[in-house]
Amino acid sequence: MSERLNISSGYPFEDRYGYARAVRVGQQIFVSGTTARGPDLDRDAYVQAQRVIGIIAEALEKAGAELRHVVRTVVYVTDMADIDHVARAHGEAFGTVLPASTLVQVAGLTPANARVEIEMTAIIHD
Repeated sequence: MSERLNISSGYPFEDRYGYARAVRVGQQIFVSGTTARGPDLDRDAYVQAQRVIGIIAEALEKAGAELRHVVRTVVYVTDMADIDHVARAHGEAFGTVLPASTLVQVAGLTPANARVEIEMTAIIHD
């Protein structure tokens, strides 16, 4: 069995809720659902999605991976009117990587003013 590496972002909710920002087992990295933080939560869905992807990129780096290793994203939005904003941030981040992706609308996220939450799966393939 491969060794497990838990990666924390230092976000206080991780300890309170009991989860890791990301978990690496072998060449696979699973990143928990992530929302924007602080002042970015008062911004539009595009800025929030950019920040979320940035937070995830930092976790991937700690796990020895990059966005180019992402094979799947799951995106949650609270308002379908935000799809174009979120899609723009997602497309800018991934370019030609083209991970498999799912986007769904949900009734709410934590924190309450989050407009988008994203989780990712990466496989280090090189």
